[in-house]
Amino acid sequence: MEFELTNPMHLMRTSNSIKKLLFFSCICLFSWQATAQSKFIKDLKKTAEESAKRTVERKVDEKTTQMTDEAFETVMEAPNIFKSKKGQKKQAEDMQEDRQNSGSSKKQNQSSQGPEASATGNPDPSASIAGQFIPNGQVMYTDYFERDALGDFPAKWETNSGGEIITVDDFKALRTSGTGYFVPMLPKELPENYAVEFDLFTFNLEYKGTTALRFGIHLVEEPLISKAKKGAEIEMPLWYKGASDYFLVETYGMPSKISNKIPYDYTEKLNDIIHFTLVKNGKRVRLFLDETKVVDIPSLAGDQLGKYIQFYVREVDLQKNLVVAIANLKITEEGEDLRSKLLRAEGFSTTAILFQTASDQLQPSSFEFLDQLGNVLKEDEFLRIQIIGHTDSDGDENNNQILSEKRAVSVANYLQEKFGITPSRLQTLGKGESEPLNSNSTSAEKAANRRVEFKKF
Repeated sequence: MEFELTNPMHLMRTSNSIKKLLFFSCICLFSWQATAQSKFIKDLKKTAEESAKRTVERKVDEKTTQMTDEAFETVMEAPNIFKSKKGQKKQAEDMQEDRQNSGSSKKQNQSSQGPEASATGNPDPSASIAGQFIPNGQVMYTDYFERDALGDFPAKWETNSGGEIITVDDFKALRTSGTGYFVPMLPKELPENYAVEFDLFTFNLEYKGTTALRFGIHLVEEPLISKAKKGAEIEMPLWYKGASDYFLVETYGMPSKISNKIPYDYTEKLNDIIHFTLVKNGKRVRLFLDETKVVDIPSLAGDQLGKYIQFYVREVDLQKNLVVAIANLKITEEGEDLRSKLLRAEGFSTTAILFQTASDQLQPSSFEFLDQLGNVLKEDEFLRIQIIGHTDSDGDENNNQILSEKRAVSVANYLQEKFGITPSRLQTLGKGESEPLNSNSTSAEKAANRRVEFKKF
């Protein structure tokens, strides 16, 4: 085998060339890596900047959209949102209570133990107590405008003027406008005895040009949206700090005309919510503002008046931002009131007055009825009544006669002592077992005969 010897000089030159090539390659590689890395960093920085920019733009867009929505809602809802003084006061009280209690436990406890729970006894809510009437009859009709849209006229009402649904505090109300009648579309005519409850919200009545502003309730015999040929009205001026100190009670189209101006200053109740309760018992009509009786006319609803009701407003100028709004309408059928029963020629009798067995001592359960009667007598100082005691046939007839007389005296004494009814307005009489309503053969029949009768004299 032969080997070729390489020239040393040639090998050295070749080695140097390779080294130069490798060195150049390394330089190129490092240069490319540096360029690529620089480009990557620049791209990454650009991407981060663009991402941050997009985030800022998105935040700005979201904030702008939120502010725009809030502004739009404010603009759209402002004409339909009103706060009453009572609503503002309640809101402030709730906020203060939340801060103090930092929870709802105490608030719930107060709610369950409010004024109603602390009241003594369980008085009949249909009674007239201290001038207040609390309806407790069967509900015939309600309208809280739940299904009516803001800005629309309510579907269950008619008018010859104009109006729209607004919100007051947390409920809806019918804002009236112009001059005209506003009539709820009742399914049938109203009965002989009923109560109408509603809230009246007024706002911005300080305006000097409101001297002609009026609100009224009309009792008519037909469901009209214009003035009836005959009717009865209770009207109140809404001139704030002007003439808001009387009620005008009138009949029109009637053979016997009633025209009374009843003084009552309700100025401080305006520009807020007033709760109205109108009570009709036969011909008698009473009107309560909040808890105060302001009108009581025995024959206002004569000649079939009051089968339907109308609400009337005059010169409610929306350009002056006046608000006269009706809300929370409820009509209940009520029983005949005690005064009407007493005024009937035959009077009436009741088994609601109970005594201890074989005694003239009143049972506490009798106080509800007696308190109603006492308030009626206190309200009408010209009313005089005869109190007649009756017994069943158990026991000795002579003893029953004496017992019935004593029981009548016990009723009279209660009315005199608690309500200050003078003795000259009360007569007492006992009839024992002499006028039974039945044969006294069962315990139920005997209970019906143990009664107290009342007649006027």
